[in-house]
Amino acid sequence: MSLDAPGPPSPPDTVTVDEVTDNTAQLTWSPARDHGSPVTVYLIQTRNPYTVGWQRVSTVPEVIDGSTLTAMVVELNAWVEYEFRVLAKNGVGVGAPSPVTARTRTEDAVPDAAPLDVSGGGGSRSELVITWEVGRKKLFVHVSCGIAGFSVATGVSVPVPEELQNGESFGYIIAFRAFGDVSWTHVATSVPGAARYVYRNDSIAPFSPFHVKVGTYNIKGQGPFSPVITIYSAETGNGSSPGMASGMSARGSATWTADVSPLSLILALTVSTFRSTS
Repeated sequence: MSLDAPGPPSPPDTVTVDEVTDNTAQLTWSPARDHGSPVTVYLIQTRNPYTVGWQRVSTVPEVIDGSTLTAMVVELNAWVEYEFRVLAKNGVGVGAPSPVTARTRTEDAVPDAAPLDVSGGGGSRSELVITWEVGRKKLFVHVSCGIAGFSVATGVSVPVPEELQNGESFGYIIAFRAFGDVSWTHVATSVPGAARYVYRNDSIAPFSPFHVKVGTYNIKGQGPFSPVITIYSAETGNGSSPGMASGMSARGSATWTADVSPLSLILALTVSTFRSTS
């Protein structure tokens, strides 16, 4: 008479996502068959469009023992689609993964990160040029529109990755004020890939200092602002030529240039301005 040697557990037959918030997901699964060695631990893995392969996730409880068939996955990103699977482990090893759950999107939330590396300077006379990092590349384009002697220009890069937007209607709030001014001027752009804003006003003296900060917002509300920095208006300069874009990867590993049509950007650009004392 021979007995089969114990083996790794079988996968749980079903896994369900019971409840989702902006950064958590509650999972429940069916018990795995132990194959002659009791299940000691369950492991949860996830993947989303921005990860490579399956990743272990943080859970509550932190260690899911073999008698527990539900757990909360924590530290997820808002407004991202996730898939989940569960694996069982016993004294022999880790079993095969369960069937993958249907894609589940976490709830939206206000942005939780400010733009990186806010800087600027240069440009043409009477311009204040403000730039920031938003993704893997930056692409700059001048777009001008005359409004009673006032013009604005913006830049467009590859869109901000969705996992950083936290919701729909993502955009930026650019705030600036001249040294000595109490109130801030705010400009909102609803182009997720915007990475450059140019304020032009003939009253700006060459090389004038401005306080500048850049924030984010989406349909849920306003996110944080970057730290306030000082940027100087153009001293002289000729500015950049419309239609020619240049930039650098956010990691600084490559430089590149590209031709861009400003007309396509005008159709996608929404800019509003207002003043605030906050």
